[in-house]
Amino acid sequence: MLHALKHSALAVALGAALISPLAHAAEATFDFGNSHTFLGFGTQVWLNNKNPGVTSQMLKDLNARFVRVSLNPKVPLKELREGMTVEEGLALIKKHDSAEQRERFTEFRDQMRALGITPHLIFWRVPEPWVKTQAKKVGSKSKANYVLPELIDDYARSIVAQLLYLKGLGIEPDGIELVNEPHGAWGTKFVPAQYAKLALSTRKALDEHGLKNIKIDGPGTGLRQFDHFIGGMKETNAEKALGYVSAHVYDTPEVLADRRDSGTASFMGQGRFGPIMITEFGVKQHSDEDDFFADDELQVTTPEFAVHAASSAVLLLGKGASGLIYWQIQDFAWQKKGKSHGMMSATGERRPVAHALQALFSKVPPGATVAQRPINLPSGVYGAALQQGKHSYVMLVNSTDQVQEISAKLQGGSKACMSVSQVEAWSPAGKGDAAIRQAKADNCTLKATLGKQAVGTVILQ
Repeated sequence: MLHALKHSALAVALGAALISPLAHAAEATFDFGNSHTFLGFGTQVWLNNKNPGVTSQMLKDLNARFVRVSLNPKVPLKELREGMTVEEGLALIKKHDSAEQRERFTEFRDQMRALGITPHLIFWRVPEPWVKTQAKKVGSKSKANYVLPELIDDYARSIVAQLLYLKGLGIEPDGIELVNEPHGAWGTKFVPAQYAKLALSTRKALDEHGLKNIKIDGPGTGLRQFDHFIGGMKETNAEKALGYVSAHVYDTPEVLADRRDSGTASFMGQGRFGPIMITEFGVKQHSDEDDFFADDELQVTTPEFAVHAASSAVLLLGKGASGLIYWQIQDFAWQKKGKSHGMMSATGERRPVAHALQALFSKVPPGATVAQRPINLPSGVYGAALQQGKHSYVMLVNSTDQVQEISAKLQGGSKACMSVSQVEAWSPAGKGDAAIRQAKADNCTLKATLGKQAVGTVILQ
C-alpha cells in the first residue's frame, strides 16, 4: 500500500510538473486610460531599387504607411557657396536637373502613391565643403566630420531648396530628418546647441517658402543621447520646431524593457515633447563610437533576429512610440558582406524578420489607440494592445524557448474585445497555430498559448 501510494504521489508530481508551465498563466494588464495614437509602420527604402514590384508587395503585406528614403537632387559640391539663398539653391538644382533624375523621382512618387504611403526624407550629412574634417577613425569611417557653426543657416536653406524642387515634382514628405544621427562624426556631428539652431533655422525657412505642412523629425539621436539633445533644444525653445520627436533604436529588448535604463524613460515619455517617430530601429548594436555595423549582431537569416526585431517593435509601441520605421526593407550591393539587415535579400527572398513583422503589423490600422505599457508580463515576453472601431489588436512576442500561457486583460477602453476574430502569427515552427494556439477572449480578457519564439497579433471584436 505504501509502495502504491508512493507511485501515485510520484505520478501526481510528474503530472503537475508537465502541466505547470501552462497551468499558471501570466496575467498582464493593458490600460487604455493612458494611451497614445499609432500612426503606422514603415521601413527604410532606397531609390536605386531594381525591382520595385517586389518591394511594393512587401510594403503592401506589411500594411506600411511610411517609408524613410533619401531623395537628394544632384548638385556639384564645387558649386556650393556660402550665403546662398533658398532661391539660389533651387536655381542651382534646376541647372543640373535631368530627365533621368526627374524620372527616377516621379517613378518613386507614383509607387508610393499607389500604396498610400507617405515618405519621410533623410538628409544624411552636411555637404563636405561646409564641414570641418579630421583624419581620425570614427566607427567604420576613416574621417570625422563636424559642422561649421557659421554655415548652419546655409545648410538649412539648402534643405529647403531641395524640398521645393521635390514639391515641383509632386513630392511632399510628411517629415524630414535634417541630418543623420547628429551626435556622431561618422556623418556630421553637431553639439546640441548647434542642432537646435539648425532646427529653428530650417523651420523658419520652411514656413517662409510655403512648406508649413512638412514636419521636422528630430533630433534623431540614439536614446542615450536624447536627453542631452532635447535639453539643448529646450534652452532655446527649439523643441517647438519639431513635428515628430525622433530617435534611432538598436538597444536589445532587455535594455528597452528595463524601466531604469538611461534615456529610455525620458524619451519614451508618452510623447510629452510631441508624437514619437522611431525613424530607425533594428537589431544592430549601436553605441556612441561603435561601428554602424556592429560585429556582435545576430545574423539576419536567423529566427532569433526576427524575434529580436519584433520584441523591440512591441516594446517601443508600449513605451510611447506612435510610428516605427524598420532598418531596412532589402539588402543592396554596397553593404558589407555578412552585415545584412534587410527583410529581404538583394534578390527579393523574404527572411524570418519579414514574416515576423508582417504577423505583427499587417492588420493593425493607423489611427488605432495604443494602451499604456503592460504590466506583469513574464521575462522575455512582450506585448502591446491597440483599439480602433470594432476591433482590438493584441501584439505578443515570446522571445523565450519555453511555451508560455498568457492571460491579457484590456481595461479602460472600448468593449471591442469580447471574442477572437482572427490570429496573425509566425514562429520558426510555422504560422498560425504553430505560433499562437487556443486564443480565446472573455469579457476583454484574452487567453492564449504562445509557442517558442512566437510572434503575432490576436484580433478581437
